[in-house]
Amino acid sequence: MRIVCPTYWYPQHATDTQATYVHDINRHLVLRGHQVTVVTPGPRSLPAMDTFDGVDVVRFPMDLPPDLTYGRVAQSRVSVVGKFARLAVMTHYLEAQYRATVTAAKERRAHVVHAHWAIPTGPAAVLAARRLELPSVITMHGGDVYVNPEQGYDFPTRWYVRPALHWTLRHAGALTAITEDCRQHALRAGAPAETIRLVFNGTDLRRFSPDHTEETATEPQFGPRMIFACRQLFPRKGIRFLIEAVAQLKPRFPDIKLVLAGDGFERPELVKLAEHLNIGGDVTFLGWVPNTALPPYYRAAAVSVIPSLEEGFGIPAAEAMGCQVPVVATDAGGLPEVVEHGVTGLVVPRGDSAALAGAIGSLLDDADLRRRMGEAGRERALRLFDWDRTAAQLEQIYQDIGARVAR
Repeated sequence: MRIVCPTYWYPQHATDTQATYVHDINRHLVLRGHQVTVVTPGPRSLPAMDTFDGVDVVRFPMDLPPDLTYGRVAQSRVSVVGKFARLAVMTHYLEAQYRATVTAAKERRAHVVHAHWAIPTGPAAVLAARRLELPSVITMHGGDVYVNPEQGYDFPTRWYVRPALHWTLRHAGALTAITEDCRQHALRAGAPAETIRLVFNGTDLRRFSPDHTEETATEPQFGPRMIFACRQLFPRKGIRFLIEAVAQLKPRFPDIKLVLAGDGFERPELVKLAEHLNIGGDVTFLGWVPNTALPPYYRAAAVSVIPSLEEGFGIPAAEAMGCQVPVVATDAGGLPEVVEHGVTGLVVPRGDSAALAGAIGSLLDDADLRRRMGEAGRERALRLFDWDRTAAQLEQIYQDIGARVAR
């Protein structure tokens, strides 16, 4: 089957850390024998065509302003003037994405258009599919249907986001939601219930495993009470509450260490917070870490923490579980559907540093509990969160909506 995949975000090179989960879905579709062509914006400095892991990438030239790059498309720090400017940029993006998708679908003789994110990519993808009389699928990743002020959808953004989202959800051939929480938000935004399928995200469980390979034989040395979090450093990821929790645990566990993989505009404030709480020397900011280099950090951790205030799925939770590490997560978004409370980890209220500290402390105190939860997490990940399972479900959806290979 020939699949054209319009998407606002996509890795720009082999070690890029942005939207790697979209690439993971596509490369597993390729492994199942399909042809996938990604259509995405890219800077003029990059080639117009590329190939990663058998996935063809077609870029149309568009240099995105800083507040519209990955991870900042819907952050509430954008000014009102900036949000009006965003409308102009997004209008230009939608036009360019539509034209590039139509061209690629014609050239590749596509059988289906499968877009990622109902907003901003969805409208262009659905229009392109309708023009070419092709079936369309949109994968909703959470943030695209969480239309609320905390996500940056306040005045005046809601004026144009809500109508565009509603139209897209009503006219897509099929919708996939990464969690039940995501599905419920889509229903409230106007999606027809009969078009939505629940398709969990996954992780590479050969890479994210408790087994040490030659490539990752050297484990990081942070001591036996290392807490690991792989997060973007933006307010809605809740890292400040995790830093506060570690500060609360420091008197009880003097050798506690917090290691953070990821980056974002909140980093300077988080560094200052750690120093203010007198744990600056116990918090390590790694910056962006390639996906291939993450497993040793998970394996070295006593506990992995997802302290989000809002979360569509929480792939780092699945990665930690794959590595047989217990997870402490908040009750934000779809996280309670990934982390089974009391079985694979502990789920606490979002925005509560004391609750995070209590959960982390209970795991640091009990090695046997950590072992049991880690083993249960690995089993759950193998059963529910494997990318090949995700690809197989998408394959069935393509067939169900009439994407048949031409004979």
